Amino acid sequence: MNISNMLVQGARCFPEKKALIYGNTSYTYEEFNAIIDRVAFYLRDIGVTRDQRISIYLPNIPEWPMFYYAITRLGATAVCIAAAYKRDEMARLVNDSLSSVLVTCEELLSQVPDRSVIPQVKDVIVIERDDKLKAMIEGRTSLTTPPLRVECAGDDVATFLYTGGTTGVSKGAMLTHRNLLYAAHMVSYYEKTVSDDVGICFMPLNHVFGLCHIMHSTFYGCSTLVLSKGFDMDGILASVEANRITRFYAVPTIYIRFLNNPESKKYLKTLRYVFSAATSMPATVVRQWKDEYRLAIHESYGMTESASIVTFNHYYPHRHRIGSVGVAAGLAEVRLFDPQDKEVGPGEQGEIVIRSPNIMKGYFNQPQENAVALRGGWFHSGDVGRFDEEGYLYIVDRIKDVIITGGENVFPREVEDVLYTHEAVNECAVVGWPHPEYGEAVTVFLTLKQDKTADEETLIRFCKERLARYKVPKKVHIVNELPKSPQGKILRRELRKK
Repeated sequence: MNISNMLVQGARCFPEKKALIYGNTSYTYEEFNAIIDRVAFYLRDIGVTRDQRISIYLPNIPEWPMFYYAITRLGATAVCIAAAYKRDEMARLVNDSLSSVLVTCEELLSQVPDRSVIPQVKDVIVIERDDKLKAMIEGRTSLTTPPLRVECAGDDVATFLYTGGTTGVSKGAMLTHRNLLYAAHMVSYYEKTVSDDVGICFMPLNHVFGLCHIMHSTFYGCSTLVLSKGFDMDGILASVEANRITRFYAVPTIYIRFLNNPESKKYLKTLRYVFSAATSMPATVVRQWKDEYRLAIHESYGMTESASIVTFNHYYPHRHRIGSVGVAAGLAEVRLFDPQDKEVGPGEQGEIVIRSPNIMKGYFNQPQENAVALRGGWFHSGDVGRFDEEGYLYIVDRIKDVIITGGENVFPREVEDVLYTHEAVNECAVVGWPHPEYGEAVTVFLTLKQDKTADEETLIRFCKERLARYKVPKKVHIVNELPKSPQGKILRRELRKK
């Protein structure tokens, strides 16, 4: 078993089909798989073995998947580091993972610290500076021996994906070959991926959405992946049109931008399937999108620790429920527990816990965190949800984000969902703010749509008409932009610092 075998299979079944497109460059499955074999030899020649961890610190460029699959093909572990990270952030993850090799590029080299700061790193590979590597990638050097393809046990670790650090401390989730292959199969199956599909990825490949949900499932289905460094409205629209994209993956912010830009509609005619992740999609936006584009925005529930999919909101329209993240996918068992780890029934709220073949092996070198997160044989997500009578899951909020105001619990999302129905609200986030009387005050930060106006008084009155009194915001801050992670998730912790 090996996650890189997806490309071997693609090269056998669809050798001439395009596997990867980046700008004006493309690679067939046969070409791409051969490059991975050659890069694996390059890594072997510099001393990489299956017990080592190799950090990938690259933007979304073709060398990212080339190195990723070459590392895993050797049975080594790929450590995925965000290209958005600066020197101290990336050094912390390189050291935490005990990586022995770091792969980077000229663009990011200024953020690579002195070797004394990352002492366990024996080699730093700068892809543009290594002539031998360039010759292998460009095919000017051919292999004279059979390819190196290590067969791993299902429980062998293939990847470290670091959690988003929403608690302030990133943890390395150890994802195995079985985790990744099972998740790729589930996404490909539930999304009905076929070899004629063309998907686009501008989400960072170090993130579970970009790596597992988009890239792995695309190659598992022997489809074509169009890779982009990031989201640029004009560039992405042009790429969708030029490459006849059929599958579009983004975060809620992107869909909101499209709805605010009517011109985008004429570029998106080839889309057959759209999917949103990273944070919950406001139901109002889903309805607006469906009215405008005649396509449902699909969602699932998953996280770094599950290598993507745990639930899925059905592909077929008559089974799709707006506002839900769907039902348990495949072999996943999903339950809701109270604070005493007792199961609660339909309609009641509880912490989402999961047991599934795609749940991580654990956090690297974090025994205490593992004991808490994986207690009782269930992964405890830290998310609050509820089931309806048909088994559809609805995300309420993160446990840590609950606002306790005057002794009452307020989930930020229920206030945000109301605000999203106001015609002037573009994006919003609700946090608890210290208050001498209530303990915490419900506080809103939001941006307005272009050419729309609203003030604090109007928005508070709007909420009063639709929410219980204790849920109504005490303060509304109208700002130019909201702080976000590289994946597009609004960072409530940054708002609490303001």
